Amino acid sequence: MGAIISVVLDQVRSLFSAITLLQDQVKDFQAALARASLSPGLPVPNPSTPYWTQDPPYPELVKHQSAELPSQVDVAIIGSGISGAAVAHSLLALGAKNKNNSSATGNNRFDRIVVLEARDICSGATARNGGHIKATAYDVYPRLAKTMPRDRATALTRFQLKHLDVLVDLCKARGIDAAETRQVETVDLFLDKTSFDKAVRNVEETKANLPEDATRIWQRREAQEKFGTGETVAGAISYKAGAIWAYRFVTAIWHQLLAEFPDALSIETHTPAEAILTDDPRAPRGYPYAIQTPRGTVFARNVVHATNGHASHLVPGLRRKITPARAHIWRSRSPSFVGVVYENGFDYVTQRQPDADADADADNAGNSARHHGQGDLLLGGGFVRSSKQGIDMIGRSSDDGTSLDGLTMAHIAGIFPAVFSPSNWGGGAEFKQAWSGTLGFTGDLIPLVGKLGKSLTGRTAPAPNAVGSSGPEDEKPSGEWIAAGFSGEGMVWAWLTGTALGVIMSGREDEDMAAAPGWPAGRLQDWFPREILVSEQRLRSADLVNLANQS
Repeated sequence: MGAIISVVLDQVRSLFSAITLLQDQVKDFQAALARASLSPGLPVPNPSTPYWTQDPPYPELVKHQSAELPSQVDVAIIGSGISGAAVAHSLLALGAKNKNNSSATGNNRFDRIVVLEARDICSGATARNGGHIKATAYDVYPRLAKTMPRDRATALTRFQLKHLDVLVDLCKARGIDAAETRQVETVDLFLDKTSFDKAVRNVEETKANLPEDATRIWQRREAQEKFGTGETVAGAISYKAGAIWAYRFVTAIWHQLLAEFPDALSIETHTPAEAILTDDPRAPRGYPYAIQTPRGTVFARNVVHATNGHASHLVPGLRRKITPARAHIWRSRSPSFVGVVYENGFDYVTQRQPDADADADADNAGNSARHHGQGDLLLGGGFVRSSKQGIDMIGRSSDDGTSLDGLTMAHIAGIFPAVFSPSNWGGGAEFKQAWSGTLGFTGDLIPLVGKLGKSLTGRTAPAPNAVGSSGPEDEKPSGEWIAAGFSGEGMVWAWLTGTALGVIMSGREDEDMAAAPGWPAGRLQDWFPREILVSEQRLRSADLVNLANQS
């Protein structure tokens, strides 16, 4: 009898332990929701230093400011990362087209654009990523198809996939060699059979709806032999992806736009947008938005929020709709462009192109010839390895400072040497540098793009033709706009969403445009999925609470 009672007691203890654990997890998630309901604040003044911003190609841009802050502008873009650059590129290109084509259908001209950046140029998430252009169709399509018609899930997946060719072609056309943008093969390695079997089913479902998908499946022994892994790998999936030095890409775009449009564009770093008012009595007629900065006030017709995880600082209605989350990356040296997948987790490594410094380091470390000439490795992930399984990384005050999470970093340091055999991982793969970055998550993992209403901003701008208008200048449209919420996948969302926002602001949605570098052919609806636009339905699905339903 005593043994039976002991077994029952053990079961009861296990049950209560499980209940306690579940209650703790619910409390942790509730705490994350509470954090997400607060302002993320401005970017911290002393962030960690990412690998990518060292040796900038245009040092004069790092702290670029005009002698005087512009006082009146058609558009103020807040944020100088990839989405802000895409919006500016789109607006300026369309403006130039308007000047050269009297029959252009759009009539919204933006002759003066200012970019407001809180810190150094492009110092936020774009400069802190993993360096890849990676749209994982077999993961994206099945997830989307659970909540929308298959043709719409297909459209969104293709939109992500389109970024690889668009960014590679744009860098080639503009001669941005420093960005090292290129197509590569990527491989996802699975550490458990359950995750691998699920992924195989997802690949088959995706191929049935995207017949152009060239994803390849590698069974256990095939994967171990092909990719030089150890026995821990249960299978692999490979597909086309890209690599990019995003910081150099974006700063090159800014450099070129300043040269091409010197009278239209100004960039003001270390000029944070602290507040936006629409009742400033000093506002000139037709410029309703008073953007307050430490250097003075900018009066604007339009405001573009391109601040991703920080967006809800100035747009309070987006709290819990775009939620900041902290991610970690570190730099090392030593096999190719891979990801590691396991239940509820994903880690990745990106490799730079080889250079002279890589050869010298390899020689000094005594590496075999196999590893000579390999470029730096950028390792990221470990999100769910923090003390609260990643929940404690959600809703934090957009802190990309120097205090890093020890458990996350320990996981990143150990996962890849454990997956690859010693001979294939290579020596000299020691820690060299680490940094963090702020992601901006939506509850449905889809960005928010479009015009913002009073319910979100809390601000009302005078309508065109309002009482007291003095002429055509006052009839130009105004408003607040957004391109943000890229959910950790900015390189396969941000450029074309920013481009699309420029088309929308310019009133050119129905124009059938020819393809151009960085620009798909056709009307907007031909390549931009409507599901990304701001709407009441999207705001409901973007709430952080829905993140728990994503799988």
